[in-house]
Amino acid sequence: MPAYRSIRSAILLASFALALSGCAIARAGDAGAAKASEAQSHPDNDYSAPGPYRALVRYDVWTDEERGRDIKVKLYAPETDEPAPVVIFSHGLGGSVEAAPYFGKQLSSHGFLVIYIQHPGSDAEVWRGKRGRAAILAALRKATKKPATTINRYNDVPFVIDEIEARTVSGDLNADVSRIGIAGHSFGAHTVLALLGRRYQGIGEVGDFKEPRLRAGMALSPPSPGPRVKPDDYDFVYGAIDRPILHVTGTEDANPLDESDAPINRTIPFAEIDGAPQYLLVFDGADHAVFGGASGPRAKAWYPDIRTRTAVAATAFFDAYLKHDEEARAWLDGPSAKEAFAEGARFERRRP
Repeated sequence: MPAYRSIRSAILLASFALALSGCAIARAGDAGAAKASEAQSHPDNDYSAPGPYRALVRYDVWTDEERGRDIKVKLYAPETDEPAPVVIFSHGLGGSVEAAPYFGKQLSSHGFLVIYIQHPGSDAEVWRGKRGRAAILAALRKATKKPATTINRYNDVPFVIDEIEARTVSGDLNADVSRIGIAGHSFGAHTVLALLGRRYQGIGEVGDFKEPRLRAGMALSPPSPGPRVKPDDYDFVYGAIDRPILHVTGTEDANPLDESDAPINRTIPFAEIDGAPQYLLVFDGADHAVFGGASGPRAKAWYPDIRTRTAVAATAFFDAYLKHDEEARAWLDGPSAKEAFAEGARFERRRP
């Protein structure tokens, strides 16, 4: 069982408090919504349709005895006799295992075991009972100022991987533990980058949460480095990441907790990570809430289209890097992906 890492409070306060994105409590301007609503054509490929597998959905609570922490999980398990590659999903600040159901449904239908983690201390309990946007955002900001919130969230992932391995041995899960990936939205995207090697530096110490058992990651609304990280620091911050990542954002993907953090800043990790293939998908007019699965009054008419197209990219990416599907890799690296997202979005890639 891997040892859990610790990091001084000062490091996390400096590195996270001003950089964290919130849960899906974001707004989209009318202009952005109009742009996105024009992009209604779906890519014409096998990744845009549901796959051949029926998924069984179940809930469980996995207890980390070492940390005294109960982790609620939601599993989308494909009905197959073959061990399934795994994708762990980490929700945004103030979210839950009910975040982004479009993601779990699509990937499980294509044969992935998708496991959603609910992170105590940065989940929906943070704002439960609060009324009004201002009160909710205040509660979310308060949660980000507690270093233990981030430490515990990041350490939830190796614990869950340990559980996946143990439950596969016992027969409770049918997982291929040699093929595990991670995805997440907003604070969950922070989690993706941290577990794939994004480093944090404070006074005389370095925060490193890298989990070597993860093979690839998908960051929905990837975080900017934060205002206290300078370009000269980028090599240190991102230099240890050696796994492929699919970065997905939108031109209106603002930071709900920091209006000065422009949406374009979310593309910085893609531009600075050199240790493995990186992919970037930017939707015209897409806001922060769309990727996290927001519904109800906050949902816009064009949200389903963006989510369908995001699921297309996710399916191709994890087929390529967890299933080692050469056709999917060729689709991503050749002209097909660029052509598929040419209308209403921008698709880019970088190789080491």
